[in-house]
Amino acid sequence: MTTPIQTGVRKGRGVPAAAAVHLGRALPTEGRGAAVLCYHDIGRDPTNRTDYYVSPERFRDHLRWIRDWGMTIVPLAEIVDRLALGRDLDGLAAITFDDALLGVHEYAGAILHDLNVPATVFVVSDVLGEDPAFWPGAARTMTAAELGDLTDSGLVGIGSHTKTHVSLPAAATDVRRAELIESRTALAEIADSPVDLVAYPSGHHDLDTERASAAAGYRAGFTFRFGRVTPTTDPLAIPRFCMGPDHDRFRLARQLARPVRSW
Repeated sequence: MTTPIQTGVRKGRGVPAAAAVHLGRALPTEGRGAAVLCYHDIGRDPTNRTDYYVSPERFRDHLRWIRDWGMTIVPLAEIVDRLALGRDLDGLAAITFDDALLGVHEYAGAILHDLNVPATVFVVSDVLGEDPAFWPGAARTMTAAELGDLTDSGLVGIGSHTKTHVSLPAAATDVRRAELIESRTALAEIADSPVDLVAYPSGHHDLDTERASAAAGYRAGFTFRFGRVTPTTDPLAIPRFCMGPDHDRFRLARQLARPVRSW
């Protein structure tokens, strides 16, 4: 797993608004667009020292805080729809998980159900029920049956994370095409519905990757470039905030409060 690189950061932005949260105020949303949060695994295994391993308690807190601050958590597809139609994005948030790791089934699913929060899981279609070679030390991925359990509630949708988690810009043209098309076909069978959203493995993408994704039938692609979704966002290069165990109340508030131009 490649560590996402936060680009365009300006020191101090969002601090006053984050501090105001502790006084019981809502976060500012006007002109800030939507926020897409990216999680990986959820769990309590003390031997799991991978990056972005978030406890169930912290994950539940994140969802409650976001709502308490006046934001509305919606299905990821709604943000994509609004972006395509030029509709208002301010104050919206979406929850995503990359890699379809086991803790999403064991812990996150129940929390999402309890709080009635929608989410999207980006699945590596050829790595189901296995220890992921692309992320040594991580928990195994979910099986197709476990994915079905998770999506049966109707709250959780499935997106593609390619066939094998290859870096798409580094792949040969025919390999990149197969990674995108074949994963989409396989996952549509598991989801029993079309799959038209893709998260680029490790966030790696370039113009050729975006064009290949569109040609493969995806209407949106998701990166690890931090920032907000605004009316000018390229639908094939949508930013996300990568969530980890160090995202306490203040840090999360600061990221969600920062103005668009600060990223």
